[in-house]
Amino acid sequence: MSDVILIQPTHIELAAGVPALEVRLGGTQRGLIVLLIDEQTPEVEAVEAMNTFAMEGFESLALTAAADAGQRARTWAGAAGWGPEQVGVVGIGAGATLALDLARSRAFGAAVSISPAPDVAAVAASPALRTPWLGLFGAETKDLSAAEIDRLRQVLDDGSDVFSQVVTYPRVGADFHRRTEDGISFSASYDGWQRTVEWLLARVASRLTPLAVQWREQHPLAG
Repeated sequence: MSDVILIQPTHIELAAGVPALEVRLGGTQRGLIVLLIDEQTPEVEAVEAMNTFAMEGFESLALTAAADAGQRARTWAGAAGWGPEQVGVVGIGAGATLALDLARSRAFGAAVSISPAPDVAAVAASPALRTPWLGLFGAETKDLSAAEIDRLRQVLDDGSDVFSQVVTYPRVGADFHRRTEDGISFSASYDGWQRTVEWLLARVASRLTPLAVQWREQHPLAG
């Protein structure tokens, strides 16, 4: 991620007692990224991620992972004029596990899970995805063994028609996404965020420009 924080998010409430951070952009935005984080995630870490998305033209909404977080984010996105195909979901830690659950239960443009710890047996029982999903894992994480990660990859490949990809980084743990001075961790962090951005850019539908909207209004039968 960038070392320079360009934008300070605005603190908002999605509902009474449900805090969130938002980054709004001017002009024509590429899409919206919903960032699901742990309660223990430092705010500066969320801000860095949101700035990474902003540099690619994405607005973003960050909130703590909770059972109703997906629905709250979807409601907020709809009120802001974003369709489901224009929304990407990125989760870290507990948020990563929720992002996988959302990819199985709801249709978004794309979903990314950074260090999830899903119940692989539960996923195997209902592996069909509704959203293209990218899972990033540290090989030395304590939450999932290498065998469980391989099984997760296999059940999603075999049980879903929607594309998914699992990437495992050797010699790093669950916090590989945090940039450190260690060369191995730095490399894993850089590659993980690069893959995340590329996954989103390839799959989250862009918002139409005002000129494109005007053209559609003038040619309602086109296409």
